[in-house]
Amino acid sequence: MKKNLNILAVSLLLTNPSLGADEVTDKKWELGVGLGSVYGPDYRGSDEYRNFTSVIPYVVYRGKFIRSDREGVKAQFFSSDDIDFSLSATAYISPNSDENKRREDMPSLGSTIELGPSLNIRLTGENLRNGWQLQLPLRAVFAVGGSSNKMIGSVIQPQLVYQQKFSSWNFRYRTSVMFGSNAYHDYYYSVDTQYATTERPTFNASSGYSGFINEIALSRELKIAELRTRFAFFIRYDNLANVEFNSSPLFVSENVWRGGGAFIWIIK
Repeated sequence: MKKNLNILAVSLLLTNPSLGADEVTDKKWELGVGLGSVYGPDYRGSDEYRNFTSVIPYVVYRGKFIRSDREGVKAQFFSSDDIDFSLSATAYISPNSDENKRREDMPSLGSTIELGPSLNIRLTGENLRNGWQLQLPLRAVFAVGGSSNKMIGSVIQPQLVYQQKFSSWNFRYRTSVMFGSNAYHDYYYSVDTQYATTERPTFNASSGYSGFINEIALSRELKIAELRTRFAFFIRYDNLANVEFNSSPLFVSENVWRGGGAFIWIIK
């Protein structure tokens, strides 16, 4: 079950940065299959890194209200060339947190899916598919595949996004600050009395500043013989200096790196 949920999460994660096709098309559906891989820490602030690789589905749907494309998966409530209000989803992979040494004998962490509304405002460019935009998402966070499947809090992540097409490449840069709820920080960084040891004292996290994030993603379509394929990758850096949970015994590193890639065969 956990493996299947991680496949869903890696598919959402890799679709969100960069995998979708050019929006200027009459095709409503695109279907495919590919191989995706994500490398990163067990959780933000951990110094233990792991890799998760999986076959993933690739689905692009361009409906009037529901869309799955290079912006991720979202339901549009209102959209124009200048402003967009939608419900969107993204993901974070935690494939084997039960092997984390600092969390030994503690409940295992699940991968997470974030879901919530976002107000997106065009700052430069002709529309919301190119140039700079301001995004103001508020998302509920759900853990899947760990010791328990449940909502674990919420995050607010105001961000500036720049996206443009250069030759055959779709480019996206994202910079943001993140604020987490009490329950969200508690899930990753709190240590209850029953799990405390001499090297891992009790800690009670609270809401507040959760880091500064930069992310770059690139994707392009490739023709191999008569086959349509897509290649995409992303790299993300989180700076966790002065975060609310920096006194937690589970918090180790202020510098967090994540990266991933995918190769997709478009069948239809």
